[in-house]
Amino acid sequence: MRVSRTTERLRRRPRLVLAAVVASVVTSVSAVVVVVGYATQPAAASTDSPAAAAVTGEPMTGGAQAPPATTAVDTVRILDQVSAAGADAGGTIATVALDADGTPLVSSPEADQPRYTASLVKILLVSRLLALDAAGSLTLGPDDLGLMERAVTSSDDAAMSTLWDRHDGARLVTDTAASLGLTATGPPEIAGQWGQAWTSASDTATVLATLDDSLQPDDAATLLGWMRATTPPAADGFDQRFGLLADAGVAVAAKQGWMCCVDGRRQLHSAGVLADGRVVVLMGDFPAATSWGQASATLARAADAVRTGTA
Repeated sequence: MRVSRTTERLRRRPRLVLAAVVASVVTSVSAVVVVVGYATQPAAASTDSPAAAAVTGEPMTGGAQAPPATTAVDTVRILDQVSAAGADAGGTIATVALDADGTPLVSSPEADQPRYTASLVKILLVSRLLALDAAGSLTLGPDDLGLMERAVTSSDDAAMSTLWDRHDGARLVTDTAASLGLTATGPPEIAGQWGQAWTSASDTATVLATLDDSLQPDDAATLLGWMRATTPPAADGFDQRFGLLADAGVAVAAKQGWMCCVDGRRQLHSAGVLADGRVVVLMGDFPAATSWGQASATLARAADAVRTGTA
């Protein structure tokens, strides 16, 4: 018999719907609609440039006005700000932002570059376990669910290690990549070193944007609920208030990740779903000589640029 997802309280949490509804206006006078796709790469001499969708029309009957034109996303400006933030700390920040309906808003040149997952792999493992349980391929017990919750909310490494060994984490990562068509995601080269699994900002954005498709509604709500309940200090004492969680006033379901110093590099990642359904992923890669304080400040600047620039 399938074990229920944590508690009935969690089941009653509002489900975060990753969808956008675009309303159309029908008037007695003809309207002209022009749609231009967003650019997802920085402008160059012979490549994309930022564009926007614009809607124009006559006033509706009854005094109501037609919807205002959609504001352009200044992709070049956003990516310049993200690049400058990363450079100030001696590194780079791979960045992807998707609209609530999955439409690409921003994608940095490093978006498809494989990077160490650090604790972002916990989302891959937990979401896959929930999906397998729903399909009846395995049965998660209360202990599993408790470990999964701690792995997400407080980024508990001990909990993750237990889940990884118990459920063959390498296989779960491989299966997730295959089921979602992820191109830069794979298990670690050294068995058991789950923080050294691979993924990209694009792949991570895909995982978050498809939670409603890959999981049952109650499972998606549970996972997003755990992500919204991220604790300020992690289980190891690390301050998780960086990146998307640097601004306490912003509602976001986030997973944070950090790791040092494999290959002389320091990773600091922040990925999540905003209250309006936008998905934002920031994967920072810095020299080991860069301090956590520098990296955290850098990721906060980048997160603010992406979040406000795509609103």
